[in-house]
Amino acid sequence: MHARHERILHLVAEGYVQTAKPVASASVARELDVSSATVRNAFAALEEAGLLQQPHTSAGRIPTSAGFGVYARDLLPPAPIPAELADALRRRFSQRHGDDLLDAVARAVAELSGYAVVVTVPADDRLHALEIHLTSLHARGLLAVVVLENGLVRQVRVDLDPGPDDDVLNDAERQLRQLTLPVAAVPAALAALARGADPELARTLDAIRAAWPAVTPPRHATAGLGAVLTEPEAQDPAFVRLIVERVERPPADEPAAHHGADPAAGDDGLDLSWDEALAMVRTGWRAGAAHGRLTLIGPARLRYRPALQVVAGVRGVLRADTV
Repeated sequence: MHARHERILHLVAEGYVQTAKPVASASVARELDVSSATVRNAFAALEEAGLLQQPHTSAGRIPTSAGFGVYARDLLPPAPIPAELADALRRRFSQRHGDDLLDAVARAVAELSGYAVVVTVPADDRLHALEIHLTSLHARGLLAVVVLENGLVRQVRVDLDPGPDDDVLNDAERQLRQLTLPVAAVPAALAALARGADPELARTLDAIRAAWPAVTPPRHATAGLGAVLTEPEAQDPAFVRLIVERVERPPADEPAAHHGADPAAGDDGLDLSWDEALAMVRTGWRAGAAHGRLTLIGPARLRYRPALQVVAGVRGVLRADTV
């Protein structure tokens, strides 16, 4: 791309981000100290390339999704977050694990960026269960509380009518504690244990085996949707429906999320994409044994510079040994 055209694209993107209004050729001409005719010619070339569009006749220009893509990727890699902010985030995340860590990360990124955030942990049946506790709920069932090695705690309802007495429950819990296996291997081990157990213990172990698949569903935490709904785009009901859908029903994680990385991301670990009126910034994250995907969601008119900086900065803090 011609250097002047690139500079004009940046000015249009930055102006539109700041004002939510189309950017006129005259304002760009003043910034560059060139004629409006020169800018209008550049606008025409950028429109032809699919990078700018004119919302309505006699209006200025705004970037297309492709135009925002060129602009945003020119900002990569983002500047590091200030050292004092990184230290504050480390303190904020310190000693948090499992669901508590997901919630803390989602809230921090939402507060710092002003956008909606979804933090996910994919289903992973390769994890080990560190602790398993059984509690009788009532005469027809019990609750299995499973602590996974990534710190997540799962509560699984086990339907069993009639429920086991305390002796059987304690015996079943002792049997479960001996299973130092990945979650995926536990059902077969429970079946083997049940075959050699007395009838009441076997019935309890079989019921736990039937409920076991609920131990490793995907988990996600969200924050910041209210902030996005204060943006000018939220006056459009279609935009509101779209962003609520993306936040409440995030797409399933790709296999790469198991490794805390994103195959579509560059060396900076950030992946940018656009979905109709939305912009999304994704990155893989890892903190100890926990790993997954962090997604920031906002209007296409995203404040890209600080948003990219926050996502990359939080990702770096999470990957540090201190978290």
